[in-house]
Amino acid sequence: MLSLQEAVGLDLDVMGSGFGFTPWGPDTCPTLEQLMAATSSSPCSSAGDAAAPCRTPGEDEEERRRRQRRKASNRLSARRSRARKQQRLEELRGTAARLRAQKRELAARLGLAARDEFAARRDNARLRAEAAALARRLLALQRLTQQLRSRTRPFQPGGGGDLGGPGGTPAFAPGAALGLASLMT
Repeated sequence: MLSLQEAVGLDLDVMGSGFGFTPWGPDTCPTLEQLMAATSSSPCSSAGDAAAPCRTPGEDEEERRRRQRRKASNRLSARRSRARKQQRLEELRGTAARLRAQKRELAARLGLAARDEFAARRDNARLRAEAAALARRLLALQRLTQQLRSRTRPFQPGGGGDLGGPGGTPAFAPGAALGLASLMT
C-alpha cells in the first residue's frame, strides 16, 4: 500500500491521462516473485489466505475430526438415500408388474365382452329376420281369413236360400280350410 508521503508526491497529471493508476512508481514496481514471496512468508496463512487466523495443532486436529464426522455422516446419509431410492424403485417395479397383469386381465375380459356382444348382435339380427317373416305370414293369413269370410254366407238349412256353389253346394266347404292349414306350417 502506498504511504501518505508517497501519495502526496504523486504526479496527478499521470492519473488524469487515462492510462490508469498504479500505486508504484515506474522504478519501484515489485516483480511477481517478490509479491508471491511476501504473501507466503506470513506465518499464519493457510492455503494463501492471509485473513485466516493462526491455529494451534489442537485446533487443526479438532477441525480434522469434525470433517471426518461430517464425511461419515454424509456417507451414512447417502447410503440411506440410496436405500430409499432402491426401495422406491422396487415398489414402482411391483406396481408396474401389477398394472401389467391387470391390463392383461382387462384385455381378456374385453375380448370376452366383445365376443358376447357379437353373438348378441347376431342373435338379434336373426330374431328380427324371424319376426319380419312371421309378421309377413300373419298378414297373409289375415288377408286369407278376410277373403274367406267375405265369400262365405251363413248356411240356412231348409230355408231355400242360395247355396252359392255350382249344383247347390255351399261356397265354403270344409275342404277350403286346407289352404289355411298349409300357411300355418
